[in-house]
Amino acid sequence: MRHFFLLLLSAYLLSLLQSAAISELLPNALKPDLMVILITYLGTSPLLISGGILVFFSGLLSETFSGSPAGLFPFIYLSIFFLLKLLAKFLILGKTITFRMILVALAMIFQASLITFLPSWLGVSASPLSSRISLVVCQALVTSAVCWPLFQFFKKLESLSQVEPSPLMP
Repeated sequence: MRHFFLLLLSAYLLSLLQSAAISELLPNALKPDLMVILITYLGTSPLLISGGILVFFSGLLSETFSGSPAGLFPFIYLSIFFLLKLLAKFLILGKTITFRMILVALAMIFQASLITFLPSWLGVSASPLSSRISLVVCQALVTSAVCWPLFQFFKKLESLSQVEPSPLMP
């Protein structure tokens, strides 16, 4: 239970950091998507129900802080989360950082493709694809590079929550 609340707090702080500080400090091509890193971590962890709740909450936080259309980011994040869970049923998802970096880059590409094509599938005009490809590749590389310290942080949170205080025994 402590692990859930620590991840909930970290989702809030990551979305706030991403929308308030990183978006103001870095240019568009160098903005890492910290929430995709959290979603990938939750997708490769054994948490299913609580992970889905955290992913949905992370999507709500992202759309609240970014001002995106209602339901877009919860849909995208839940899609990434459940695709990772489905992939885990058929493949052995390793806990190595290089494999997780690849998963983060693939999740970024999947997210960008959904953001690009979903409005046109729904009948809303979208931006041209040619200008977004280089931006997506740069963001995927930067996000993959940033995911190492965040995965270490999430691993520390996991180890902190597993150490339960023992009751005082006479």
